[in-house]
Amino acid sequence: MANNLRRVLGALLFFGSFVIYGAVFYVAASGELRISERAALASILYGVSWGAFALGSLLLGPEFLESIKKFIKLDSRPSKKD
Repeated sequence: MANNLRRVLGALLFFGSFVIYGAVFYVAASGELRISERAALASILYGVSWGAFALGSLLLGPEFLESIKKFIKLDSRPSKKD
């Protein structure tokens, strides 16, 4: 049960970190705040996004990160062009 809760919380933080970028865009486009307030709030949201991403990755564990690597399939071999 605790392991499932850890994975659910990790997934929420991991994928929720990308949702925060919508708030960053809203803050940047908002005309109600001064430029300094927009910059400060966008910086805070950006930091929270990376923190949520890192914490979510830790909670999901190394097997999740390996599955992400396999999904992305980073190829380190040089390409052969004709």
